[in-house]
Amino acid sequence: MAANSRVIMRAVAARPDRRPGKFEDEELEIMRMGNDGTPQEVVKYRTEQREYGAPFNYPNFHVELGRLARTKEGGAEYNMDGVEIDVPPWGAITFEEEEPIIGVAVIGSSCSPPGTILLHGEPIEWIYPRTGVKMKAQNLWGEHINGWPWREGLTDDWREAGLSSADFQLPECKKVTLMGWSQMEIGQNEVDYGLGHDGHYCFRTVRVTVKVPA
Repeated sequence: MAANSRVIMRAVAARPDRRPGKFEDEELEIMRMGNDGTPQEVVKYRTEQREYGAPFNYPNFHVELGRLARTKEGGAEYNMDGVEIDVPPWGAITFEEEEPIIGVAVIGSSCSPPGTILLHGEPIEWIYPRTGVKMKAQNLWGEHINGWPWREGLTDDWREAGLSSADFQLPECKKVTLMGWSQMEIGQNEVDYGLGHDGHYCFRTVRVTVKVPA
């Protein structure tokens, strides 16, 4: 954990006081409004974009690298291309904002594409009972070159070297947790060195859109 980072618990994707099989009164609002024909007003607001970069040493960010050592169980690190977190559930990046979060964009690269980014959002209001804020972007191309071929002289014009991005539009959330992974590909050098898969995702930039009054 970065020296100036405080621990922020991961986003909760289910209502904390959920009663199994029960709907709370506020969760029935859409049905009531639909049946009663209640008029609605258009919501007008402005947005503000905020950009955060690796290694994410911000007071509103918390990085969980995951299992630190490069062992057969997996690993994670701060590297030259960003923050490479362990596969779920061990690695995660969690952040929060004072204003409602309504959009998150991620730029990064896979260890071995295609990559996947998983987003969990914690709603400001728990009024939608059966749809947790859980989104996934898959088949993300672009990799940062593995260290072994890089040291042998392979450069970043290699056909698979590059970045990927994912753009998520959210209901109003107060907190977001990001996780990621790529395909579990094992090379001969990794077998020789007793290492496991290279199935991680490396986060370079997180752009956050918040909702501010019009």
